[in-house]
Amino acid sequence: MSIKIAEAIGSETGGKDGTPGDQTGNEIVIRTFKKRSYDFTEALRCTDRLMAQAAATYAERIALCPKFGYSQANRWTGAKNIERVGADDLEQASEGDFDCSSLVIECYRLAGAPLKMTGYTGNIRKLLLATGYFTDAPNDLKDAEYAEVGDVVNAPGKHALIVLTDGTKAEPEPPVMDDYVEIIRGKVNVRKQPAGRVYMVAQKGDKFPYLGYTEPDASGKEWWAVDCENRTCFISTQNQKHAILVEGI
Repeated sequence: MSIKIAEAIGSETGGKDGTPGDQTGNEIVIRTFKKRSYDFTEALRCTDRLMAQAAATYAERIALCPKFGYSQANRWTGAKNIERVGADDLEQASEGDFDCSSLVIECYRLAGAPLKMTGYTGNIRKLLLATGYFTDAPNDLKDAEYAEVGDVVNAPGKHALIVLTDGTKAEPEPPVMDDYVEIIRGKVNVRKQPAGRVYMVAQKGDKFPYLGYTEPDASGKEWWAVDCENRTCFISTQNQKHAILVEGI
């Protein structure tokens, strides 16, 4: 499987500068990653996978928008116009340009990384690492199939790009788990109703999807509502030496 990337590669004249906007449809592109003649010796990975996905999505949206073109002289005009209209409406920005590094930096700025409108291929690694959200990717991605969405691949002084799809050898996404109540010690009664009959006795290590909690009853007790075998049951919040509410990931 080949990975897809987004990159800003040249103006409508084939040079470094041109008039704003993507007149050819080939100034900022999405295509299959090929190492070509660039000496890609740096690869950065965003440790926040939601941020990485968001940056890749912004890169794709910018690449598909004909309002944005390529220029080294005016490389931040695209970012400034997006800032004017807001990230949600970037397709409504007036015409603006990027170059390869300003495209990558702006996509991560939009995704929430603490970056400024500055930087180029010669120092992009330093800037990304300084945010605290990046680490060097394994093997500098010499085997592109290890690439993950949002990875930044860089040839210092030459070219930078952002990865849009996972390679076949990428680490799997961590499982997403909603909030749950976990039994951490001993045994805990799981009841059909607050202060009602016992439905089952939970053991250490049991986990129940969290559905909410009840307001304090006349005695001041609160109850966690949990999913127990596809029915709503209740665990007393006073059992916190034995059961805890865990926020999901």
